[in-house]
Amino acid sequence: MPAPPRVGSVFAALIALVACASKDAIPVSTNFDPLYHFPARATYAWDDAANAFPNSPDIDRKEMDPLLKDVANEAFAAHGYRVTAGPADYRLSYQFSVVSRRGVDSVAVGSLSLLLTETSSGRRVWTGFGQAEVFVGLKPEERRARLHDAMERMLQNFPPNQRPS
Repeated sequence: MPAPPRVGSVFAALIALVACASKDAIPVSTNFDPLYHFPARATYAWDDAANAFPNSPDIDRKEMDPLLKDVANEAFAAHGYRVTAGPADYRLSYQFSVVSRRGVDSVAVGSLSLLLTETSSGRRVWTGFGQAEVFVGLKPEERRARLHDAMERMLQNFPPNQRPS
């Protein structure tokens, strides 16, 4: 059964802000602890209590949360980091927000941060960030592809290597 138009439109807009509808790539950046040694392979578990999600009845968390996690799990797995339900080396969480500006040039901008925290110390060791303007009207497969592209680029040099080039 399709979502009501309002919820479907808002959901499409939110996904689009994470997965920008234009052909331009979503700007991404990363930051990491330069004194931390990242192993080539590790495990992580999702820290759902640390996830931040917009508190709005128009945003369908039941659809957005699994999409974010699924795409992130695929991207991290490609770099040797696997999600687990048991004890893990790291905790992964996200912060998702939307800011709308109304006026002559109305725009909605969404931001997504991925936060990787070492389980044993509680120290945040890596952060990935993406931000894009919201565009409504993408098909689910287009949203997933754009989000996948952004996360692949976000994790391009993951795990970080502190050796000089």
